[in-house]
Amino acid sequence: MIIAGLGNPGREYENTRHNAGFWAADAIAAKFRVDLNIRQHQALTGHLLLHGQQHILAKPLTYMNLSGEAVAGLMLENSIPPEELLVILDDINLPAGRIRMRACGSDGGHNGLKSIISHIGRNFWRLRIGVGQPAGDETVPHNKLVSHVLGTVTPEEMAVFRLVLAELPEMAALWLLGMGNKAMTRYNGVDFLHPETSDD
Repeated sequence: MIIAGLGNPGREYENTRHNAGFWAADAIAAKFRVDLNIRQHQALTGHLLLHGQQHILAKPLTYMNLSGEAVAGLMLENSIPPEELLVILDDINLPAGRIRMRACGSDGGHNGLKSIISHIGRNFWRLRIGVGQPAGDETVPHNKLVSHVLGTVTPEEMAVFRLVLAELPEMAALWLLGMGNKAMTRYNGVDFLHPETSDD
């Protein structure tokens, strides 16, 4: 199985909202002591061992819009079918403090997902990390959305993201153990910023 956290390589992108998938991969790597130091198929990868099974944790280095090239290459080399792929990414349609896991679906306007779907189809798991939208009118111009996801997070925002990132290794473990539905039930309705208002 493969877990791929999406983002953009380079120091200038490290603390931007679009790199939430990279943060997630790093959080999972830290929890399971994975060294992301193997370069293959335009990605940084490492081996994640869980209950005697070895999996791949990856951070594509192709830049977001070409994520599919790296992910598809890794899947082909390791004979991984789409349903054994989990992609972790940022989502402007979810507020910060929310996450949502799904077994398949559309790209939702996300270029990283769009690239992956163009290479392998829609039948793969995805875990979206809410980064919210810029404050203002309900209809936000495209250029403002781009500036938002490529903008640097504030210390206050990062504190919220850390609450989410602390739970992602558990979600990843459930998924790797074949319990993706349990992970969805447990976490999809949680508001990590305001736990008292989480969905039942």
